[in-house]
Amino acid sequence: MEEYQLIEVSSFIRDIRSMCTVIKISDDYLVSGSQKGILACWTISSGTENWRIEFEGPCSEVCIEGNNLYLTEEGNIHLIDLNLGKIKWSKELEGLSDFIQVSGENIWVTSSIYDLHISNYSESTVWLFDKNGLKLEEWLVEGKPWFFGVTKYGVYLGLSRPKCGYAKISIGKEVEYITLKNKNPITTGFLQEDIIFLGHSDGKISELNNNSVREIEVGDRAVNTLEYDEKIIVGLESGEIYSENGWKNKIRNNIDKIMKGPPIDDLKTIWLSSWENSTTIYALDIMLGEVKYEINHVSRIREMVSFDNFIALGDSEGKIFLIENVVFNRRIKSKSEVTKNDQKRVLLKDRLRRLRE
Repeated sequence: MEEYQLIEVSSFIRDIRSMCTVIKISDDYLVSGSQKGILACWTISSGTENWRIEFEGPCSEVCIEGNNLYLTEEGNIHLIDLNLGKIKWSKELEGLSDFIQVSGENIWVTSSIYDLHISNYSESTVWLFDKNGLKLEEWLVEGKPWFFGVTKYGVYLGLSRPKCGYAKISIGKEVEYITLKNKNPITTGFLQEDIIFLGHSDGKISELNNNSVREIEVGDRAVNTLEYDEKIIVGLESGEIYSENGWKNKIRNNIDKIMKGPPIDDLKTIWLSSWENSTTIYALDIMLGEVKYEINHVSRIREMVSFDNFIALGDSEGKIFLIENVVFNRRIKSKSEVTKNDQKRVLLKDRLRRLRE
């Protein structure tokens, strides 16, 4: 296994001045938002900054459709021209805005209200807008969603306490709450072609396929992150990785993010970041679960996204890193050659020393 520093394998590094809270790649654009409300856009091929907007913050989520960029931040939703960085319209919501998804002509948004008396989120609202910013409908939901997915069967929210289970929303109908066999809170979720995977705080998965539910046994610590490659791949709080493709692995604690990445030397990979006083990013063989590369970084990676031949990462200090497949492959090969040459020099020096003895 080879080890690298994040700075030495990145094609470019940028700064948004506070903790990265959202990151997206769309074609040749890289967009990132921060805790303090900065939203910036760069062109990947040139590395140039196209625009930067300062909101109150924090930036919560970005959804890109063509030249339209939809942003939730603080208690607002904004529509921004992706090319120009101009705000087309903004709407104020109640509570702190969270998720946003665009489906056809509909814009779905969630916002949550934090109750200081119980030190938790007491309720959330699901908002339905059209693309002109006109509010069409809203629903009040008990608790806060930790997963939000729009499917052909309806809109699904994975809930923590007090409800747990999930809620289902359909246009023109009341909120429907569904109890799962696993009564533990939902911690995260993943949507794959209208099939929903909900991770629980006890390390198990509930798979929802319309009205059918399948329970997946994984571990005994909270599910932190999910990915899908033909079958589900799970990252646990304990540092365990589980793939239904038939492998398990154990690294350091606290797997923050897991995602499919571009191939390395034609090897199909899964990438994950882990935190334990410093960050380690691992690239694993997606079929066998073996760690092939290890990348180290001093700050915690908060957001990570993969698109085509690129991986973008944002850390707790506001630094944005872009890893490009071609550049990464070239740099690991050049470092490997340097290492081989260094080893040859050591062997030669050793032989010369022996001859002098």
